[in-house]
Amino acid sequence: MTQRVMLLDDENGAQMLGAGMGRSRRMIHSAESFPLLALSLGIFAFVDLTAGGTWFKSNWFTIQLMSGDAWQITGGDAFLGFSMILLFVELIRATHTGGDSIINHALSAVVFIVALLLFCTRPGFGNSTFFLFMSMTLLDFMAGFIITAVSARRDTMFMPGGM
Repeated sequence: MTQRVMLLDDENGAQMLGAGMGRSRRMIHSAESFPLLALSLGIFAFVDLTAGGTWFKSNWFTIQLMSGDAWQITGGDAFLGFSMILLFVELIRATHTGGDSIINHALSAVVFIVALLLFCTRPGFGNSTFFLFMSMTLLDFMAGFIITAVSARRDTMFMPGGM
């Protein structure tokens, strides 16, 4: 009596377990390649269009410090803090290599180009808050490619003697 054992990998397993499983795996891979700073860009554009061009200057809340100073948090401060958290996650994701990371880096370049065009051409986007956000998109784009290149170089081994 012989026994058959099947090992399932990502592609074959999705086919063997059914079409629904394959779709969910593709959605996970798509989510991994989506640049998170595109979410911040969308939020800034949406809030700017709906709330007007000065929302980032308005005081959202104040924190009284032990020194007696009052720390005023504006909409722009909150937006940049949220975007910095997303940038941190993006930099961690940049350490992974593979096809999804290359797509992520390419889409991050698109996010930077869109942010640059908005900064230069659209009213409501030419301010320091958006400039700092645009700088984060550039950092995400550049760091992603550099980290991937360094990781790939480290993973590549050359045999002495040309074998």
